[in-house]
Amino acid sequence: MATLEKIRSRAGLLVGVVGLALFAFIIGDFLRSGSIFFKQSKEKIAVVDGQSIGIREFQTDLETATNSYKTRGVSLSEEQQNQIREMVFEQKVGSILLANESKKIGFAVGKDELSDLLTGNNISPIVQQSFRNPQTGVFDKNMLLDFLQRTIESDDWSMYTPEQQQMLQKDKDAWLNIEKVVGEQQLVNKFSTLLASAIVANSLDAKAAYNDNSVNVDFNYVSQLYNSFPDAGIEVSDAEIAKLYDARKQNFKQERAKVVSYIAVNIVPSDVDFAEKSAQIEKIKDEFANSANPVDLVNENSDAPFLDAYLSAAQLSPEEKKFVESAPIGKVDGPSLINNRTYVMYRLLGIKQAPDSIKINMLPFANLDEAKIKSLTDSLTQVIKSGKSFADVASSLSNGQTKGDIGWQTEATLAKIIDSKFVNELFDAKINEPFTIKSSNGTFYAQVVEKTKPVSKYKIAVIKMDVVPSQETYNKLYTNLNQYISKNHQLDKFATAASDAGYVCQTNVQFLENQLNIANIENSRQVIRWAFSHNKGEISDIFECQGYFIVAAVEGDLKAGFRPLKDVADILKRELINEKKGTKIVETLKAKNLGSLEDYAAAMNSTVQEVKFVTFATPRITGIGVDPIVNVKAVSSETGKITGPFAGKNAVYVLSLTAKNKSEQAYNEAQQKQQLNMQNSYKIMQMVQTNKLLKDKATIEDNRSRFY
Repeated sequence: MATLEKIRSRAGLLVGVVGLALFAFIIGDFLRSGSIFFKQSKEKIAVVDGQSIGIREFQTDLETATNSYKTRGVSLSEEQQNQIREMVFEQKVGSILLANESKKIGFAVGKDELSDLLTGNNISPIVQQSFRNPQTGVFDKNMLLDFLQRTIESDDWSMYTPEQQQMLQKDKDAWLNIEKVVGEQQLVNKFSTLLASAIVANSLDAKAAYNDNSVNVDFNYVSQLYNSFPDAGIEVSDAEIAKLYDARKQNFKQERAKVVSYIAVNIVPSDVDFAEKSAQIEKIKDEFANSANPVDLVNENSDAPFLDAYLSAAQLSPEEKKFVESAPIGKVDGPSLINNRTYVMYRLLGIKQAPDSIKINMLPFANLDEAKIKSLTDSLTQVIKSGKSFADVASSLSNGQTKGDIGWQTEATLAKIIDSKFVNELFDAKINEPFTIKSSNGTFYAQVVEKTKPVSKYKIAVIKMDVVPSQETYNKLYTNLNQYISKNHQLDKFATAASDAGYVCQTNVQFLENQLNIANIENSRQVIRWAFSHNKGEISDIFECQGYFIVAAVEGDLKAGFRPLKDVADILKRELINEKKGTKIVETLKAKNLGSLEDYAAAMNSTVQEVKFVTFATPRITGIGVDPIVNVKAVSSETGKITGPFAGKNAVYVLSLTAKNKSEQAYNEAQQKQQLNMQNSYKIMQMVQTNKLLKDKATIEDNRSRFY
């Protein structure tokens, strides 16, 4: 009883303890589920109209796209990998947008329709591109069907090694991706056709298009650029700038951006590096000139291997061509510096008269012994001599996969992939006589069908030594930049001290969140990612980016939306200044009552220029650029009369028409409508293909910068 009384007396405490435990349990569960929620949120590379694209899903598609290049033997640079990543992202965003819009209007691609595009009578260009015969470059349906039977239709891969099975799985994944892309492309075509059908040129459009191009004019002109006129005395008020900003605000729409200053130091050789490389090549000059076997010397010392081939003058570099024009065999020239980065030294080994190139048919023999090859080639030769073409023979032997046409080849192209004995035999072969030829790569059945006219050809031994930054130079450039950062680790000093230290600091540069590189410097994406994860005033460490050291400082942030007036005020002010300059220059010239173009040229400190074939629709005029008012004034002017002065976009102009030519082609409304509709269809297709049309109204959360 006493115990019960004690419990009752402490009931409040117990309730509190139990409540706290329950709260801990609930909040703990919430936090656990919350962590999952936040984790899921962090794994979204994008959200498109509420539909998520997960990073794992994206990575799978990216890997498939990348493998499709790698299986073709293509080595991808950092820049190319970035481009593929951008392409896959746009495809996935476009797929969601297109699917949503198609669902609304009832569009779909049926099974029979897709089958026809993949393996039927109307095979998609996407499929055709992936199954081209390597010899002919033409789509080969047999290759496609063989691929599908081997990788898609067959479930039994037991006869293959694990490595082969892995390759087959990659091929299968690539095909499934092709199926998806083909289906989506067909949906794009349908969607584009719908839009193109809704935007049709009428009679007024057709007549206007004809009129825009039916008259072309030739004219002489003089101009005075606004930047040649002083700003002094031209006043622009804040109110005028604000008014122009309101009128042009749509032009200043922007993505989220970081405003950054950065210094990029090119990692280039020093004078010492050049001197050392010069001494190195100079040291072997005598040996190169007197060696009985200069080829070994080339392969031991040159940054480019010896090319065992005779080259025509057309295939030589300007320096090599100049050398062989007067050099006797055995002559050495150099060393000399070319391209500001490479020391070269030449020795002429031989001269001969021979065809520059030959046209070849060729068929490889795989897994056949010599007796079988001889028996087969004897039969083939008899067949060809009886009148059957090499192409027919090759097609029959390869089940239609090749016609054996290798095309035109030079000694140089062949020597890079096969031994010189093989190349010499081909060039010495008689025209149209098939023969067997052996090389280190196997045995071939060949026929030379045509040769170019013999020309002088030269065999040259070339030693090339590229001048590259030494480790000492590399360390010095890095250390100097690092010391600069240490001394100027404040935002205001970072840019202002650069010039005195011998650096160029780019200021007020806007980095977009998904921008791939800075100023075409490869592998500089890492600097952009750094900027978006740091705040105003922070200065980076040194990044090494494809031949450059880069250090950056964050100046500030720009939110997505419209650039504020203060950021574009200088641009608008310059436009208003030019407008007022134009008015002032025109007034001054009119007051002089000048009567000829030559008088205006003298007054404007200019010269008379000539332009021909300008129409109302000419987008860019030679010497003037894009200035629509010039098109309007020129086409509406009368021959022999002075037009102007008038103010254009960048200058004040005075024109004098010398000819006005009318098109001899009669107006054909149906033809004009057809041309306009074709142009509209192309533009619409481009807008749909690039997602521009669908993205304008979409809500897209782009999180790529978290991952790349």
